[in-house]
Amino acid sequence: MASRPLRITAFEGIGLAASESSDISIVENKFMFLGTHACLESSIGKPKVIKVQTGEELVKSVVEIIENEKSNIRLAIMVSASLISGILPVFNKYYGENINRPRPSVSISLTVAIESFGSSALKSTEILSFADAGYTVISPSTPQECFDYTQIAIITASVTGAPVINYFDSDNLNFGAWYQVNTTGPSKCITESYIRNREDFIKSNGDSSITRSQEMELIMKAAYRSSTASYIGSPIAETVFVSISDYDIGVWLDNTSTGYLRIHAYRPLPTDAIIASLPKNVKRIVILEQESDLAEVHGHIYRDFQAIFKSQAFISKFESTPLVTEVQSTYSIPIILSHPPYFFQFLENIAPLNVSSLVRLDQILGFPDKETIEY
Repeated sequence: MASRPLRITAFEGIGLAASESSDISIVENKFMFLGTHACLESSIGKPKVIKVQTGEELVKSVVEIIENEKSNIRLAIMVSASLISGILPVFNKYYGENINRPRPSVSISLTVAIESFGSSALKSTEILSFADAGYTVISPSTPQECFDYTQIAIITASVTGAPVINYFDSDNLNFGAWYQVNTTGPSKCITESYIRNREDFIKSNGDSSITRSQEMELIMKAAYRSSTASYIGSPIAETVFVSISDYDIGVWLDNTSTGYLRIHAYRPLPTDAIIASLPKNVKRIVILEQESDLAEVHGHIYRDFQAIFKSQAFISKFESTPLVTEVQSTYSIPIILSHPPYFFQFLENIAPLNVSSLVRLDQILGFPDKETIEY
């Protein structure tokens, strides 16, 4: 095996994973993807690489591959959010739940870098529209996870026969910052572990049918994740923070009656794992997922948790129905809450039960509106 660098950027992690796990890679021809390009083009037995600059070029390339490739091909797409507006209709046309013909032999993973420098918010609404359409959505938050989750997305797409969306906050993962990462875990090992896990699951359950939620649990465990949802913090926490991305607040939870629940695979929503992870006496859920431009409208995860708390499965475990608060911000939440002074000021303001169901992080912390800042 060729030697791998010990320190990489998140974008290099994506390129390293795609070079090993995909047959064809489509990459946006953009400055921040230079590391991705370099890793793809320098790999041994590298995949075919296609560079695109516009959404129209992206759609054209994807359609051509779907239409022309007749064997089982793994396609990895790596672009910024500005290029993806035309991709969902393509996915629905070829992979939608209601199509009346066999799905293509091309399995697709879509890795999206969301940029918010100079804009009003980190907008993931368009990403979560893929979740609304029924596609699996996962989100890495570190360079290590950019490497791991790109592999997971490609493997999951091959297993489920449907596209998988893998998105991250590029503000939080600067393309010019290098981090120590283990890149020696090949996707072949994950795939083999998943196959063993699946065979054991079928034997133990005596049934060959597996739901997509169960498939994601098996894949995550094969990729050294304990579950599709993970909890850290106090076992008697009354306030629990929830997000898809990892906002690096766990280190500040010691000696507080708080916890942090991270959702590793968002669609299908791992409801059972969420219920099993939450402390029974939780009183407040704080949703930390930015997805709007502050339209004062509740987002996807807020609505999902409201639905969970109405279910019978929830009622049987918990002492009372917790209140849910969604946090919006014109600033990137992971960057702000990774600083202890800001986090504890935020916690002091958000913990009381009389807090409204929709709050603005920048207003709590006394920050100016981001739109008024000149870049």
